[in-house]
Amino acid sequence: MLRIVLILGALALSALPAAAQEFEVPIPVAAEGQDVAVVVDRGLTKTKYLPTRKLRAARVAMLAKQVVSDEDLRALADRKDSLAALKYTQLLWQRGVSENASDIAYYGSIAAAAGRVSALKKMIRAMAYLDPATEPAKRRKQLMRVLYPYAWGGNSLALDALVEFNGEGKLFGALSERTRTRILDHAEGGDGRIELRMAVSLLQNTKRTPDDEAAALRLLERAQQSSRLSVKTTALNLIALVGTWQEERRIVTN
Repeated sequence: MLRIVLILGALALSALPAAAQEFEVPIPVAAEGQDVAVVVDRGLTKTKYLPTRKLRAARVAMLAKQVVSDEDLRALADRKDSLAALKYTQLLWQRGVSENASDIAYYGSIAAAAGRVSALKKMIRAMAYLDPATEPAKRRKQLMRVLYPYAWGGNSLALDALVEFNGEGKLFGALSERTRTRILDHAEGGDGRIELRMAVSLLQNTKRTPDDEAAALRLLERAQQSSRLSVKTTALNLIALVGTWQEERRIVTN
């Protein structure tokens, strides 16, 4: 369940009961498509391409399932060895996601780029801990380079993540109209989850405009037609809530 806090602004808040200021938004996970793998970059595939004897020996040992040091795993991952990147991601995951979020997301993306879809799941989980203001641009670019092809390739978790991490003040920044259109094209005929997520993303923005609310309502209208009861019910509740906000705001400002 995704829990969101929707805030109108200082003027209108005084006129609203606490229950109207905070709303539980359950968005179910995709039933299918989580394991769709996409190859973006196979990375290093031959030991002979490594620049040093030490790294070549480390890769041979890794492929033979022998113990390889953390330092060597990271060095191999930096050379785009997807297996090393996967192993290093798993190692960091065991040590704590929040403490190692940037490295998990980055090295997970290297593994996922080669089609190792289990790494994509860890990458996306770790991305939730990243600070858009401090995450290096190079790493954000790498995450986008992997996530977009997965989303367009039919991976439902990646498509959800595009909605989650695009937007004002979010990791990938404002959602372009081109990307918005493509996301909705991919969501066409689905269960309404994507439209619901996009509407929630608009409503989460504390600086949203009346146009943003209107766009959110259009998305919610699509979502409320879902055959999935949880999506339909949540969309209907949000439509009613936004209507209440608009009416309360009209009363406050008149």
